[in-house]
Amino acid sequence: MAIDKADIRVLVKRRLGLSLAETTHDDLIDLYIDAVEESIKNFCNITIIPDGLKQTWAAMVASALSAEQLAILFPVPEPEETYETQIGDTTVKPIKAVVSTKPPAPSLTVIASVVFDYRSSLIAYRRMRW
Repeated sequence: MAIDKADIRVLVKRRLGLSLAETTHDDLIDLYIDAVEESIKNFCNITIIPDGLKQTWAAMVASALSAEQLAILFPVPEPEETYETQIGDTTVKPIKAVVSTKPPAPSLTVIASVVFDYRSSLIAYRRMRW
């Protein structure tokens, strides 16, 4: 029986401490679920991920998300008050930090690193290639 990706999403949200009712980050989590799924299938040489890897799959997705997308999942609140510094006749305001415009997506390096970290759990399900 195939594992439902919605179940994995719920497990990932619980691991990361996100609200189950909030759907803001579901698309991002789904991207990582799909990327980790492909990596598990390639590493283990299987076509369907077995039920025994359900918790491992969720842990791998949570690890990859926390490694790359922590700022998106848990944004730092901006300070409410801005202050001005006046030196002589010059007034200076603080500059906002530059935010990267790169769209959030799983990188191969992080996915490979997560597969390496969970290799001991995946080896039990690995099949030989002929």
